[in-house]
Amino acid sequence: MIHDETLTLFRKITGLLTEPVLLVAADTRVLAANPAAVRLLPGVEDGLSLSAMVSETADDVASFVRQWLRTGHPTPAGLTLHGYDGSRVRCRCFGARAQWLATPTVHLRAVRIDPGDRFLTLKERVAALDRERTLRFRATEDRIALTAALDAARAGLDQMHALVVTLRAAATAADVVRIVADRVPAILDCARADLYLTAVPPAPTRLYIPVPPHASLVLTADTPPPPDHLESVTTLIAGALNSRT
Repeated sequence: MIHDETLTLFRKITGLLTEPVLLVAADTRVLAANPAAVRLLPGVEDGLSLSAMVSETADDVASFVRQWLRTGHPTPAGLTLHGYDGSRVRCRCFGARAQWLATPTVHLRAVRIDPGDRFLTLKERVAALDRERTLRFRATEDRIALTAALDAARAGLDQMHALVVTLRAAATAADVVRIVADRVPAILDCARADLYLTAVPPAPTRLYIPVPPHASLVLTADTPPPPDHLESVTTLIAGALNSRT
């Protein structure tokens, strides 16, 4: 625990500084502030959390405080302080552990950042690079997924084209039955495809699809095939049968 005499001495030592200076506890609570900080920050004398006085999130502020507690040398970080008039004052805050106190405490000095400040410019460039890297990474993932989808679509079209060519070459309905058994399982991702030229009752473990006008397609599959694929295949089979009967 920090004695009141120590906090009073801190205020006297930092009283002539024009820059806000704070003592911040490990839990981000403000323990003391110099007159410049009192004039700038509303509520600073009420022992509020530092995160209540800045635009950054509580998690960001807690991370900065942990970082400052680990070093005895002033380490910069950017914080946006909230002034009495509602203004946002962008500051470069130099924080370090107050080694003259036994209790884990941060000695923090805030310096207003000019628009052309090299530190701010560099930080903004780093943030922009991080955003660009994230966007590029997401774009790469999207491109890989799109390429995979296009490859799958192209493979499906190739299979459908091969089925069309083979069905056109079929001379009889029996040839159509054989082609269905050979080609359709790969297209509809099923274990087996049987084309019956007369109606058959549906089996419990199979998928029964009528193929107009006089045939039935029975699929052995764990899951039903996509409806659009199934409709395309049955349409081709029905057309091939109609032209050969």
